Amino acid sequence: MELRSALRATPDLEVVWVMADNQINDKTLRYIDGLGLREHVHFAVDPDSTAIDRLGIRKDPIDEPIEEGVPHPTTYVLDRAGIVRFIDVREDYHAWLDPSLIAEALAEVP
Repeated sequence: MELRSALRATPDLEVVWVMADNQINDKTLRYIDGLGLREHVHFAVDPDSTAIDRLGIRKDPIDEPIEEGVPHPTTYVLDRAGIVRFIDVREDYHAWLDPSLIAEALAEVP
């Protein structure tokens, strides 16, 4: 299952993609546009990676040659009241979260 299929099944779903301020660029926007997800995906810039640090998900640049402030790939599913219903934090940014797990989490949101 692709993420865009899951989004079609949940038309009122909104995705907020929080990124370090140095990660949002034309390439990122083209990727979202290419998937046809622009109306569902909203970007939130995290100046100085403040939220990333509060959540404890900053990827250690010592482990890999990465940009400063980049988080571990992390997925949260929240309900309309802001209650966290699902969380996944990945160490390896090459390993993508299976979209069926997100679809299952969405199906359980009241």
